[in-house]
Amino acid sequence: MHTRTDLHTATQRSDTLLVLLPPALSSIDDFYDQGFVEAVRQRQLPVDLRLVDVTAQYVIDKSLVDALHAEVLQPARAEGYRAVWLAGISMGAFSALHYVAHHAEQASGIFLIAPYPGTGDVLAEIRTAGGALAWCQNPSSVLDERKWWQWLGRESIKGEWKTPVYLGTGSADRFLSGQQLLSNLLPEDHVRVLPGKHQWPTWQALWADWLDHGPLACKAACSGAPTPPLPSLKVAGGTYNG
Repeated sequence: MHTRTDLHTATQRSDTLLVLLPPALSSIDDFYDQGFVEAVRQRQLPVDLRLVDVTAQYVIDKSLVDALHAEVLQPARAEGYRAVWLAGISMGAFSALHYVAHHAEQASGIFLIAPYPGTGDVLAEIRTAGGALAWCQNPSSVLDERKWWQWLGRESIKGEWKTPVYLGTGSADRFLSGQQLLSNLLPEDHVRVLPGKHQWPTWQALWADWLDHGPLACKAACSGAPTPPLPSLKVAGGTYNG
């Protein structure tokens, strides 16, 4: 599993690591080319970045969880990071959820950008059951996306969110229907919907919004870097301030 680390400062590690997982048919180079790394550095967020090339093959051969655990998360903890966040785009978000459903204790939280919600048959099961909360009452032993859908359902029922989940997507995303099922499980102030489709310009806007107003923004405030005021956004037919 190819990785690349971008440190907040050249001489000292941060206590927080943000792991980025790319969408399908992309690589970690795209996080540089599309300005994701620069967006973090412009805001002076005191976090280190670790970019991870997670290809579809890891999902196909079911080695994703073990590979992320052995090659990314466990080494990060061994290096002394006190907080490790995961952020993924589309299939990268799917991968982040799949990992956390198996090892929630290893992650401080996750940010899902336009997540791929899974295959049509699984989404049909969830809709037929009346939604994810009803569906997750019948555990499945199948270790596909059903694993993380059930984890999300259990967390939603408990309402504790020891591993908080944030979701952002575009109002015209091609996976919006499944993403809405997913967002219904999350706290309302953890969901963002911005104008746009399933493409990089939308993901860039969602990334900037989360960096400015999400949980890592407080690290910048504590370190003296300014954070912008929080906007009101339309989400699922309502206006809220996160």
